[in-house]
Amino acid sequence: MLLKLILQFIIGLGVGVYSYLTPGYINLSVMQLSTNRQKSILWKAILIISMVEIPYAVACLSGMQWLMQQELLMKIISWAIAGVLFLMAILTLFESRREGKDQQIDEGALDKAKYTKLFIFVVFNPFQISAWAIWGAYFIEKDWFDWSLFSIIIFAAGASAGVFIILKVYEYMGQKLVQFFKLQKKYVSYAVAGILFILGLVQLVRNVT
Repeated sequence: MLLKLILQFIIGLGVGVYSYLTPGYINLSVMQLSTNRQKSILWKAILIISMVEIPYAVACLSGMQWLMQQELLMKIISWAIAGVLFLMAILTLFESRREGKDQQIDEGALDKAKYTKLFIFVVFNPFQISAWAIWGAYFIEKDWFDWSLFSIIIFAAGASAGVFIILKVYEYMGQKLVQFFKLQKKYVSYAVAGILFILGLVQLVRNVT
């Protein structure tokens, strides 16, 4: 039994890392914010993002069979994901233009706004339900995956740890990339907006095909 719980924690760890490995709004925002001087706040932000993963995972996996039957809900979530990606791309582009036009703008205020937007997106994240529905559909067929509430919590804790690890990697990458290329923040923002727009197009294509 103990070995099975350890296995589920390790699998959860891998799922957490994999889930945030592909560039998305959250990890790209962490990369952006890594260029500021408020490292302690960013560390707390990454910790909160990781902890939010636990209730999402537990709720979705616990109600997996019900969730898989809600085709309309899953379609709504899929379209919401595309809409959110395009919205975030536009907002990021708008912020980058503000940073480029006015050098006297309060960078602290800009960073605070980015943190606020990031936290709102983390708590009300349509990606989470869709992602955990996919993982749940995969694991529900495996007889080695224990579906008891305690086991799901252990798995979710592993996923949370994985998310924390991969976001710290993005934070480190953000610092090194900016130092290496010596880019201004606005150019980093342009790149992030472009990636988000491409991801939105990919999601849109998936929805219509």
